[in-house]
Amino acid sequence: MSTWPLTAAPIRPNAPSRTILSVLDPPRAVLAIILIGTVIRLVFSASVGLGSDESYTVANARLFALSYVDYPPLHAWLVGAWSWLWGSEAPFVVRLPFIALFAGSTWMMFRLTALLFGARAGAWAALLFNLAPVFTLPHASWVLPDGPLIFFMLSCAFVAARLLFEDAQPSSAIAGWILAGALAGLAMLSKYHGIFLLAGVFIFLASWKRGRRVLATPGPWLGAIAALAVFAPVLIWNANHDWTGLFFQTHRLKHAHLEFGRVFASLGAQAGYLAPWIFVPLAYVWAVSLARGPSEPRRWLFALLASGPIIGFTLANIAAPGLPHWPMPGWLFVFPILGAEAARLAGTHPKSMSGAAIAAAAALMGMIVLFGTNARTGWLANDLPPRYQHADPTADLLDWNELDAVLARRHVLTPAIAATHWNDAGKLNYSMGRRIPVLCLCTDPQQFRYTQTLGAFAGKNIIIVGAHRTPAEIEHALAGRFDRIEMLRPIVLYRAGRPAVELTIMRGIGFRPGEQG
Repeated sequence: MSTWPLTAAPIRPNAPSRTILSVLDPPRAVLAIILIGTVIRLVFSASVGLGSDESYTVANARLFALSYVDYPPLHAWLVGAWSWLWGSEAPFVVRLPFIALFAGSTWMMFRLTALLFGARAGAWAALLFNLAPVFTLPHASWVLPDGPLIFFMLSCAFVAARLLFEDAQPSSAIAGWILAGALAGLAMLSKYHGIFLLAGVFIFLASWKRGRRVLATPGPWLGAIAALAVFAPVLIWNANHDWTGLFFQTHRLKHAHLEFGRVFASLGAQAGYLAPWIFVPLAYVWAVSLARGPSEPRRWLFALLASGPIIGFTLANIAAPGLPHWPMPGWLFVFPILGAEAARLAGTHPKSMSGAAIAAAAALMGMIVLFGTNARTGWLANDLPPRYQHADPTADLLDWNELDAVLARRHVLTPAIAATHWNDAGKLNYSMGRRIPVLCLCTDPQQFRYTQTLGAFAGKNIIIVGAHRTPAEIEHALAGRFDRIEMLRPIVLYRAGRPAVELTIMRGIGFRPGEQG
């Protein structure tokens, strides 16, 4: 029988293997993966500042809310509690819970895969999961909702898989299904993607003969109620804020136009996020598992859990451009299937699999070193022509802590400071928001629409700051907001002695609040 096509038989936990993962038994190999990955993430997190999304979240977390405009609240609650406990919002400190969550996610990936396909498959799934760039760095250490989302999605899937497959017949145990539902609710409380767990499990139960018997019992329905109960804070907040959060992304549809080519662009970006050498086999095993359907129920479960985010967010690009990380929670559930196939191949082609794993790890480390050292020093971007230096994505990991001192030295601080885009306002709020109110004079102010009352600053003079925006662009965005606007000398932020970001600085005279958003 060919070793690559998917087969229904699970991997035997103690099947002989002569790959790098056979040096240790599977649990110890996974613990080694966790240890090595954690050390790398700790070093990286201590070396660079917070990105725009992270700065925005950390600043938002200072004010407790049942939910937020652009995401559910769990990761903001986590950051707020953790930074309060430690008395610090330093990048290294606020990232620690997310590094710990990913260590737990790696272990859950191992346990979930081992439960259904054997321990060796679990170790391969954990390794491949850690070799995918988007998972191993931003989703593993940055202050993003994806960290808790991934952990609770995998935990929910593990509990559901035990109920469905641990015994000869699926279990309808009410306590087990309520636990699975509560974990799904925590995933939904992290990011709205968690709803795909409920949909995927429901479709699986409805499409599998044994599952339909379970669907006829109270357990799964009580689990769904438990999920909604955990998610209730988001519903309460939205009901009191015109459903702003639940419909936040619909503004992208205001200028929607059909363009099928964006689907291929999205797939290319997803391949980049996962690394092409991981994306291609992931896509293959997912497609084959979908095609085989309920006849191989273990793989069918994962294929369904993966399909909602992958298909939904990829095809949504036809109507309006999306972001490549949106389908990633779907690809998460393809790793157990790929782990099973990798373990099977390792039994017949150990040298090839060892070589491929080493090459993928080396490529990943090269990317991390290149990205991390440039983020720290700017050595790579410094050699680019000036007109391209603003495109350096690692400049986003530079904190704006110098700004406060420079404005104070120039004696230009005003009762408030503002930006014309939410990501600049997030950077300002993180670095200066404890001392001075930060306004987002934006068409889409996101959470800033609830953090300050613009009318309180009517008639005041306000400093406006913008990164990578020309004075003309800022003035256009501020049309009608002030009696007049004065240009001030720009401020250059440095990293390792090299200019990194030039901030446009303006002073608005006589603020006219108008309407926020």
